[in-house]
Amino acid sequence: MKTFLYFFLGASIASFLGVVIKRFPNESIIVPRSRCDSCGQTLSPRDLVPLVSQIVNRFRCRFCKSRISFWYCFFEGACGLAFILWSAGLLTAEQLLLLIFSCVLSIYDIREQSYPLLIWGCFVLPLLYFGEWNIWAVSLFLLGIAGSFINMKMGSGDFLYLAALALAVDSQKILWIIQLSSLSGIFFMLFFCKQNKAIPFVPFLATAYLLLTAWELIF
Repeated sequence: MKTFLYFFLGASIASFLGVVIKRFPNESIIVPRSRCDSCGQTLSPRDLVPLVSQIVNRFRCRFCKSRISFWYCFFEGACGLAFILWSAGLLTAEQLLLLIFSCVLSIYDIREQSYPLLIWGCFVLPLLYFGEWNIWAVSLFLLGIAGSFINMKMGSGDFLYLAALALAVDSQKILWIIQLSSLSGIFFMLFFCKQNKAIPFVPFLATAYLLLTAWELIF
């Protein structure tokens, strides 16, 4: 029962953050009530139970039957699992926050190829409780600022995400994250990207961080 409650807590937080990702900064996150992206029908409470409603409705809108974006389900399930691992003592509060932070920025980057600086700041402030500014965090932060004015191939948001990670992880892990994400990004460009266009890079950085965290848990 306790495990279920932690999972539901994590999924519920992810459900709320999903609304934030979908609406902020262009719409209010308070009103109007949640609605279907396709038909505009206002959703009732039975349609908003994290994960359960999506499974019952077969990942489709109950009214127009249009398919619901997969990232909602993935995000809610991932956060639910992360909360279970945290409750079992397998993840620290710092790692839990970083995992949620990574998912939020990744989804933003996939959807918009950018993310609001305010969202970044909302996660960085609590991260400062666990860590502190260091040479890596400051350097990456300055590169992020410079990237807003100079074409550095990597977007400023990528550097700012790494700066946030550097508040909590050591320099060796930061280097591993950069190397793994670069290799996976090159692989994606070679085999899955048909046109020479910019790709969202935060998801590759986040995946590298998640893989390293999983490696530490297992080994």
